[in-house]
Amino acid sequence: MLVGTQMVAKGHHFPGVELAAVVDADTGLGLPDFRAEERTFQLLTQLAGRSGRDAPGRVIVQTFQPDARAISHAARHDVAGFLAGELDRRRALGYPPFKHLVRIVVSGPESSHPLRALEELKAGLGGEELLGPAPLLRLRGRHRAQLVAKTDHPRALASRAASLLSAAAPAMRRASLSAVVDVDPQASG
Repeated sequence: MLVGTQMVAKGHHFPGVELAAVVDADTGLGLPDFRAEERTFQLLTQLAGRSGRDAPGRVIVQTFQPDARAISHAARHDVAGFLAGELDRRRALGYPPFKHLVRIVVSGPESSHPLRALEELKAGLGGEELLGPAPLLRLRGRHRAQLVAKTDHPRALASRAASLLSAAAPAMRRASLSAVVDVDPQASG
């Protein structure tokens, strides 16, 4: 018996594996990331590939959401169906690859200051589809918040955000705030 984390599914070959099991397969579906379904589907598909390489194998999936799209498509090994549905969903919601994301994170010692700074930035950006600002988990003792923009023109939006943040730099320094602008971020939170 081999017990492990997601790393077990990531490209390793373990000879003689006839049974693979996933516990709480739907945990990743609750993450606040537009890629959550894709990552869950990918993980389940990769884990299924660990079983039965040398002989017939089985995969057992424990989930509270057996009808979730990622889980039901993975159970049927329906890569094409999952991909088509995922692309339709992203097109309808304006996520990559159909739009670009620009993520602005502000952090500081007080919980309300990053949110306030991003509200002011949001007012200055206008005209874009903006999500947030929303608080994030604290990191290294600093309170954080983010603003995410969906856009067809990521460089122009990032440039406008940088100009607005530059103009606010003296006030941000006094409040010990820092900001990061990330075009097409690969991770959230």
